[in-house]
Amino acid sequence: MIASIRGRLTHKQKNEAVIEAGGVGYHVFLSLSASRLLSETGKEYGILTYLDVKENSMQLFGFTDMREREIFRLLISVSGIGPKLAHAFLSSLSFEEIVGAIAGGGKGFPVRVPGLGQKKLELISMSLKDKIFRIGLDSETGETPGGIAAEADLTRLEALNALINLGYQRSDAEKIIREALKSAGTVNVSTEELIRKSLEFISK
Repeated sequence: MIASIRGRLTHKQKNEAVIEAGGVGYHVFLSLSASRLLSETGKEYGILTYLDVKENSMQLFGFTDMREREIFRLLISVSGIGPKLAHAFLSSLSFEEIVGAIAGGGKGFPVRVPGLGQKKLELISMSLKDKIFRIGLDSETGETPGGIAAEADLTRLEALNALINLGYQRSDAEKIIREALKSAGTVNVSTEELIRKSLEFISK
């Protein structure tokens, strides 16, 4: 398996790129964040990759970090979701947006994902809702999946989706939750407490 590539970006078009490494040009389908990272042709970049091998084809998908690659693997484990659809997911939404939408039952997606209707989104949510928080949501914290960082992110995302279901726009809901966490002085609060503090902030 090709786990990563470091080389010179020779071609870039939308969410696809060609990276030359060791005299070989690798065609890579990029996630949204990887596409943003690979911004200048002629410059050297390093990305993580996943090689999808089929009987008559091989396709390489590129990511900026391990959590993106892991959620890609989770997506293709869902019945009816192949690498192309998983790539459409990751090339349309950030990691945080994907996790938030999955946690919200397949609702509240900030953009329309090509090839994914509401029924498939709900299937993805049902299949992965209990698995996505095993992925470390903030690799810089050093917390292991299921640790304090993951629990805090789960609480925040559940509160976020509660506010969205109440009719608030995602950007407004995120701002309200940030302010509520500031007033709490800690990220270690329950979902119910965070929602209560958010509603208190709104009523001020």
